[in-house]
Amino acid sequence: MTEKYVEILSIPFIDSNMDEFINQMIYPRLMNQEKTFVVTANPEIVEYANEHQDYKDIITSADYITPDGVGIIMASKWLNQPLQERITGFDLMNELFRIADEQALKVYLLGAEESVIETAALKVQEKYPGIELVGYNHGYIDIKDECLAKSIAELEPDIILTALGFPRQEKWVSMHYPLFKKGFFMGVGGSFDVLAGRVNRAPVLWQKVRLEWLFRLIQQPSRWKRMLVLPKFVLKVRRKKKRLQRS
Repeated sequence: MTEKYVEILSIPFIDSNMDEFINQMIYPRLMNQEKTFVVTANPEIVEYANEHQDYKDIITSADYITPDGVGIIMASKWLNQPLQERITGFDLMNELFRIADEQALKVYLLGAEESVIETAALKVQEKYPGIELVGYNHGYIDIKDECLAKSIAELEPDIILTALGFPRQEKWVSMHYPLFKKGFFMGVGGSFDVLAGRVNRAPVLWQKVRLEWLFRLIQQPSRWKRMLVLPKFVLKVRRKKKRLQRS
């Protein structure tokens, strides 16, 4: 299969739908025990990457960057290179759990508060009894701590999910990736909070009308400063669109 990419403000996104991405790209790599690093990126991550070269180098070294955020999909349409659909971290995480359940794969969870990760781990074991949950740890760590990373690597997990928030979660993967012989690595942001029932995901209707961001903001008003990056992102994409039209 020939993989297609769409570049949004110098970040290359895989152009795929969820079924194709899972069945033709991720599943074979998991079964072949190929080390894989996936980044799910929204406009906030794109903006941060373009302002911090070290972080940009990390995410562009990933095997795949998926469009997590309606802003990325809208930007691709404005640039006349429409991406097929959103592939969100939360949805992708659940697909990975499904595969791990069917194939009895080893999973490790890293991140969130101690009470949250404990509850999330319990929910995963209840819903996916076929998973071998080899361990979990809260996210209040020094990401440079190699001892923790080595202890995780010794467990030989097939899937390692890091909920440390960007850029820490991707930096953790980049720093410790060489310690692992195998593994699928992905940062999942606040997904463990949703798993644990601490935060509710936006209802499907809100997702369909592209207001998932507003639902999250209502639940977590402290996120308002992070939302300020969206107009900046839109302006940059609009400027690029005008340059392309002129050329």
